[in-house]
Amino acid sequence: MRNSGPPRTAVALAALLAGDALLHLAWATGLTWPAPDARALSIAVLGGVVPFTPRVLLPLAALLLATAAAVLARGLGLGGRRLRPVLGAVTLAVAAGLLVRGLVGAAWACGAGDEPSRAFHWLNLLLYTPLCLIAGAGAARLAGVWGTGVPVTGAAGGGRDTGAAREEGRRGAPRRRVWMRRTALALPLALAGTALYGAYAYDPGEQHGYRSPYLTAAAGSRYLDTPLARFHYVRQGTGSPVVLLSPGASWTFAWHHQVDALSRTHTVYVVDLPGQGFTRLHGHPFSWDLDGMTGALDGFLDALGLPRTALGGNSWSGGWALAYAQRHPGRISRLVLLAPSGLDERDPMTWEALKLPAVGELLVNAGSGRSAAEASLRRLLVHDELITDDLVDAVWAPGTLDANRRAVYRLERGLDWRETEAALPRTRQPVLVVWGRQDSVLPVAQARRFGALLPDATVRELDGCGHALTLDCADRVSALMEEFLRDR
Repeated sequence: MRNSGPPRTAVALAALLAGDALLHLAWATGLTWPAPDARALSIAVLGGVVPFTPRVLLPLAALLLATAAAVLARGLGLGGRRLRPVLGAVTLAVAAGLLVRGLVGAAWACGAGDEPSRAFHWLNLLLYTPLCLIAGAGAARLAGVWGTGVPVTGAAGGGRDTGAAREEGRRGAPRRRVWMRRTALALPLALAGTALYGAYAYDPGEQHGYRSPYLTAAAGSRYLDTPLARFHYVRQGTGSPVVLLSPGASWTFAWHHQVDALSRTHTVYVVDLPGQGFTRLHGHPFSWDLDGMTGALDGFLDALGLPRTALGGNSWSGGWALAYAQRHPGRISRLVLLAPSGLDERDPMTWEALKLPAVGELLVNAGSGRSAAEASLRRLLVHDELITDDLVDAVWAPGTLDANRRAVYRLERGLDWRETEAALPRTRQPVLVVWGRQDSVLPVAQARRFGALLPDATVRELDGCGHALTLDCADRVSALMEEFLRDR
């Protein structure tokens, strides 16, 4: 008697895949139901930020529809001998994908990783993970990994079973083929388990013994406690105040050339915001976004007693400085932005990947070694002769601290620059924008966009300079800042 299990399973799986494809097609039209915008939709559906654009959604929809058709044909025994192995391979791939997603979802449901958005947490717990595990098991059975197998027809278009096919149906697939299918299914599951270990269980280790010569120099380390955090900062010089924010994923050391130059005429503060250098949160919940970073800076300035100051930043911290000036225009007299974030544009792919759950954690953990820090410096600096062992250690060691490692992917996922770009025409402070023409992180063309959108901007492009401007072209940057910040 013909087994109705595989056809029913195939119809259910095909319906699931086709329904998912229809959702992607709907989102490709610009619809973001059930979320208010594409970014919120991405966070709710995927737990991370990916572009919900037709360029991404339409190929996914086509792939889902094609796999739905293949799974249905496999279950109904269609396709003939030539297509049968292809349909089996596609079904096996569907099983692997669903079971890997179920395995990852189970890890998240058990508390691995950061706290996801509330919508994603419940969707993952009650819908995605159980559905993926059940559907993945069904697809594995349909692919012949276990169970009674699939009835097959002898010719395309559906004829009666041949004698060989009937014999195979009675006896089951040969043992060798079954083990090959099981191995093919087990391999991605093993790789997923290894990746989950690397993302959530592997500890690269912290370099607690590092002591920078910079911290024992004239500026030295200072600490300031607020209800939010114990802020690490340096202070040097006398005169009107200038506050510099440590570049994203770096610390106060990165500004040491500018501190020496500016402190001749200013009181210069350089501060590590949360997730940078040696600043430590007190354990309160913290939002790794513009609200969190600008709120932390506001608390630091209040604790210092600075009602008004010039403010500067590089890369991420340039975007934080910009956002703070837009939110608190009365407190900021001038802005210095060195290759800043702040435009609503995609980051390089290596940074965009950090937005994906598990992938970001794995990449950060895997990139925590000293050799990775040196390689990163070679991408950020044009002048390789500046990359000494001391500089590599200064960049690498503080970045190994657990809180700083986690902050990298948390910030990449949480920072939303749509707000800062929209507010650029209303940013009234005088702004100095400096960019290296050989910047490999944020293209120099963005400097011109800042210049076009800001009402009072001075834009300087420096030839022979990369992204880490404070180190790569220290003297030229210091001179530009001195001129711009000179009391008038």
